[in-house]
Amino acid sequence: MPFWRTSSEKESIPVKPFELEDILVCSTHGKLYAIHKNDGSRLWKADFDSPSGVVSLFVTDSGKLLAGGYGETHCFNLLTGEKIWQNDMPKFGLESVSLVCTPSRTLQTSAHSQNYHKSQHLPPHYNEATGEDKQIVITCTQGEVMTMDAETGETLWKYDCPKGQDHIPTAIVEPSNWEAGRPSQLVYIGAGKMIYCLNAKTGNVIWTEKISSSHFGFNFMTLATSWSSRMAAETHSAFTQCPVAQTREIKVVYERKIIS
Repeated sequence: MPFWRTSSEKESIPVKPFELEDILVCSTHGKLYAIHKNDGSRLWKADFDSPSGVVSLFVTDSGKLLAGGYGETHCFNLLTGEKIWQNDMPKFGLESVSLVCTPSRTLQTSAHSQNYHKSQHLPPHYNEATGEDKQIVITCTQGEVMTMDAETGETLWKYDCPKGQDHIPTAIVEPSNWEAGRPSQLVYIGAGKMIYCLNAKTGNVIWTEKISSSHFGFNFMTLATSWSSRMAAETHSAFTQCPVAQTREIKVVYERKIIS
């Protein structure tokens, strides 16, 4: 069991045990920090060389920390900060990276649930029956999507978002639900004015839809479902909820206009 120090103790003397549930991960100025939720004391620190300082984070339900930025995705041991793997995302540029990961356990719903019509508008309960599933890391940058094996970092499939331009896409994962006509885990991708629905395991396209014809704006898009919103509220911050990078990019555009 790992240990942490209190703020009044020397960094070299670990004195108190901690678990995964005790960790809050922060990213700023190209560094990753794990701190204790109780008092803010540092548990570990890791480097992530990103000149822009924008590093997206995602903690998997199997105890891994995913970090994406500058055209790369890294995976760390959440307890120790030790790097497990790195995917350099060849030919995907050097821009910011958005990332999510499918859950290791998915809901096993009954095909003839008596409560279906009542429950379909509500997020699933935590105590519902689940089944094991392979975890897939989904990364997006510059209008493209790349998925990786969460255990090894191996690239699984790629998708170039048609008419998605070169902005950083947004992605959310939806678990399988036989009752609602979605037998496979899906990933919804938003890029520019387009929405893409893909099979999370295979990358096969289920449908695509252009949702806007506007000629104004910066083509940023945010996505949400009842499932994704509940999970996000309890686990991590994201550009969908906290559009820090998008806001900064808009400011840069205005700054350049002023200078020119």
